[in-house]
Amino acid sequence: MHTNCFFNPCHDQFPVLMILHCDSTKFLHNHIFIHSTRDISNTPFIRYKEFNLLYADSQEWCRECVTIFPLKELLNGLDYKIKGDLKDFTINRFIDHSKQIDEGDVFVSETDNRVFIEEAIQNGAKTILTEYFIPDCSVPQVILPTDMDLLKERISSMTYKLYGKQIKTIGITGTNGKTTVASFIGQLLMQQQKSVCVIGTLGVFINGQKLERPFRSNTTLPFYDFLQVVNYCYEHHVEYIVLEASSQGLLDNRLGMYPIDLGVFLNIGKDHLEFHGGMVPYKKSKELLATLSKQIVINDDDEWCRSIAEKTDLPVIRFGEQYTNDVIYQKADYSTEIVHYKYIVRDKEVQLKMKNSGYYNGMNIAAAIASLSALNIPFGEIKALTLPKGRLEQIQNSKGVEVLIDYAHTPDALEACLSTVTSYAKKDIYVVFGCGGNRDKQKRKGMGEVATKYATKAIITSDNPRNERPEDIIAEIVSGVDLKKVMIEPDRKKAIILALRSAQKGDVILIAGKGHEQEQIANGLVVPFSDHQVVHDYLEELGGLITKNDPVA
Repeated sequence: MHTNCFFNPCHDQFPVLMILHCDSTKFLHNHIFIHSTRDISNTPFIRYKEFNLLYADSQEWCRECVTIFPLKELLNGLDYKIKGDLKDFTINRFIDHSKQIDEGDVFVSETDNRVFIEEAIQNGAKTILTEYFIPDCSVPQVILPTDMDLLKERISSMTYKLYGKQIKTIGITGTNGKTTVASFIGQLLMQQQKSVCVIGTLGVFINGQKLERPFRSNTTLPFYDFLQVVNYCYEHHVEYIVLEASSQGLLDNRLGMYPIDLGVFLNIGKDHLEFHGGMVPYKKSKELLATLSKQIVINDDDEWCRSIAEKTDLPVIRFGEQYTNDVIYQKADYSTEIVHYKYIVRDKEVQLKMKNSGYYNGMNIAAAIASLSALNIPFGEIKALTLPKGRLEQIQNSKGVEVLIDYAHTPDALEACLSTVTSYAKKDIYVVFGCGGNRDKQKRKGMGEVATKYATKAIITSDNPRNERPEDIIAEIVSGVDLKKVMIEPDRKKAIILALRSAQKGDVILIAGKGHEQEQIANGLVVPFSDHQVVHDYLEELGGLITKNDPVA
């Protein structure tokens, strides 16, 4: 697809965004269908919302469905000024990351950082959309000193009308389980032969394949990155978008006012409280998802989720253990390696068999099933689902030890993992974990208490210490716990290897806190680090023996 915005001098000196794509099946009302060898900028101007079809005299090539998206309409009624000449240039996209800029893009700058602005111009930005006047700027500026958020709302609304209305969007929020539920919904949709995009902590995936584009790594994508994904999905016939909606992403208005067909509320726990300033604002941030949603799915076993249902006039689908729910999760036997998860959905039993992933993943499956049910997607037999990377992920080895890697970094998440392991473990359980620096100090003691409650041995180490001393963080974790069950090793690599050396055949090791992450943050530096890589390197080197090169030998 080619996406371009061509200025037309008949349109009051404003550029007009024309979305060009090559699929006649996407022809909609108010689109122009063109067959022409001429430059499209030379075609006669047709007013926005007053055209249907235009055929030129040649059919040597085809650009189908040209949608008018006028900057003038976006800015109408807003407080803005224009510096420079907006005539005779082409706009491709609105982009707010200078490194993503291509020739013809508009760079959206919400700061006055001149380095980013100059980089954007060097990369091809043809105008700057900004809150601040930029002196000596070599390209035109559209200045919105107070109305940038209103512009976002208009862009998100128009993007939805042009593309998103044809794609069902599911947003998921909650302290724990967002990534797993997003993955489960994606897998269930693909089992029903649906095309789906999953956006979240692990990246952007189209039908299970990672989309290698320079999007940023936020759990909830920045606004203009998200719009690029919507556009991509429209071009590639994607039917569903499933996204993680974090509390910070919602508070930062990263979705604008983009309509969400279904909002899913999982649970609430303690996380990111240093950012939000307490539980009340943290909850209110997550509840913003309901203001964007057309209907919601809630975990009826969670008090906070029930409170959201009580406050809304939206249609509500409930999942949980109570027999009054729309999706009923029936308790399973968690003492076996393979578990039959069973549910009642609209008076019909639905079940699937998969590796024991515990009660809490049974609830995550219930959330995914409830989401499909809410969207009236019929499904029959459900095949086994796969946990996403870094979520109770088992590392195969010949040592006879079950090695699990999980992202659990809150007391609730750690308890969910350890209670799962405890339900089937026959021998000792080792847990390796730490807590992030400059983050949620109040959860550190709780993490230590959970670890020593369930594990035979808790090896306390570093997570991302950032600007705190690891020893200080560890001291807060172990305060008040049974020190007989604790080993301390601030170096995370050495701590993981200590667990691998200590565990015997039949034992279980849970390495918690970082999951899929590929880096560690300490002393102001970001360095490559992977729990997976440490485990693989050690086991590969071990070869059944501990070598002299072992870092803790």
